[in-house]
Amino acid sequence: MNEDQIKIMRAIFREELSISEEELVDSTAYNEIEAWDSLTHLKLVSRIEEAFSIELEVDDIIGMENFGKAKDIVGRYIG
Repeated sequence: MNEDQIKIMRAIFREELSISEEELVDSTAYNEIEAWDSLTHLKLVSRIEEAFSIELEVDDIIGMENFGKAKDIVGRYIG
């Protein structure tokens, strides 16, 4: 992912999880953030798919367990 794409990902995660720039690191995981529940996970996926005009596979949606993995997964779709 290039820097602009990472900025988009960061904005989506920060907005949906209501966390600060400093709180969002690659290891930020669903089991560490109270706001990151199953509904929020689906909102993240929806916004990511819309922002990058992609459709994630179910296994990849499940595999997005932290911000770093989410970036890696999305990066595979957008080249």
